[in-house]
Amino acid sequence: MNKTLSLVVALSVSFLMCSCSKAEEKGVPADKNPAAKTEPFVKDKADEKPAKDAAAKDSKADPLAFLPEIVAKIGDDKITKADIEAEFKPIISMMKENGQLEKIPPEVWKKEVIGAVTNIVNTKLLTKLAEDNGYKPDPAGAEVEYKKMTEKIPPEQLTATLAKQGMTPELIKARISVGLAIQKWVDEKIASTIKISDEDVEKFYNDNKDKFKKPETVKASHILIRPEPIDEEKAKAMSDEDKKKANDEQKQKALKKAQDLLASLKNGEDFAKLAKENSTCPSKENGGDLGTFERGKMVPEFEKAAFAMKVGDMSDVVETKFGYHIIKLTEKNEAETVSLKDVKDYITENLKKQKVSEAVQATIEAEKKNKKVEILIN
Repeated sequence: MNKTLSLVVALSVSFLMCSCSKAEEKGVPADKNPAAKTEPFVKDKADEKPAKDAAAKDSKADPLAFLPEIVAKIGDDKITKADIEAEFKPIISMMKENGQLEKIPPEVWKKEVIGAVTNIVNTKLLTKLAEDNGYKPDPAGAEVEYKKMTEKIPPEQLTATLAKQGMTPELIKARISVGLAIQKWVDEKIASTIKISDEDVEKFYNDNKDKFKKPETVKASHILIRPEPIDEEKAKAMSDEDKKKANDEQKQKALKKAQDLLASLKNGEDFAKLAKENSTCPSKENGGDLGTFERGKMVPEFEKAAFAMKVGDMSDVVETKFGYHIIKLTEKNEAETVSLKDVKDYITENLKKQKVSEAVQATIEAEKKNKKVEILIN
């Protein structure tokens, strides 16, 4: 689903979950409440504390208590406190249930509400513009999109999830329907007018060549022989010295097995076959194939050996913290800068997306002035 439609659908469920989770990760203390106020006649510090505590308690009980009755105006159209409470109800209920509500400080709630209100205003403006240009909501298309979105979710799980979030399929479909109308209007009335020239593409390429550098890579397969761990029950009765001795014995057994396999490979045995039969790495299911990787992706000992090899070479036994490896190099690609020809379509597509986004935002800002939009959250 494209960006504009995703924005509209996101209003249904996800924008709050994402941002509130980020706020929680930052570890902002929930008890810092700059919005808490005291009555103007309170002068004594000892008397001031209970008032602050009460205000803080109220804000935690209802994190949207700061909202005015009219949250925003779009001309004569009003977005009310009740509208925003309905939008935030799913996440507030979920956070109460999980005991997370008090972890989000008031200033974060205010920031997220302002963001949500802005998104609602933008969507309303875009919806009106689309409708004025003959682009009506598309219920049939919404039905198709909804099925795509939910086809891999078991019906009972979907029903339970929506119910828990206070959502319904009808509400989500309605918003998708609006989003489809907006997107069609954007595609046909804005995107279709934007052209990206060869000069634009070439300039972006030359100004951002670092973004088109490909590092040196290799493709390799390996056989990993990992030492067997000591039995946990037996280890409990062992001294540290005995454990070290036992571990050394297991390492020697693993090394001997790796050396025997290397000898077999040198005598012409099939690498993929021996990998599948003997390797302790999940890559054994693919004959030991690890795919293509650049420097910094493997442990140092393995990387040093792999990047020093020539295509077709097979390494000696290489020891790493994982065990003993036999490496076979199957491909090597030198570092390079991807040519303009190879990335022209990619650059063109992304430059167009950027310009379309800028044009849509400029249209929204112009409409805000035209419709005298006010957001009334202090």
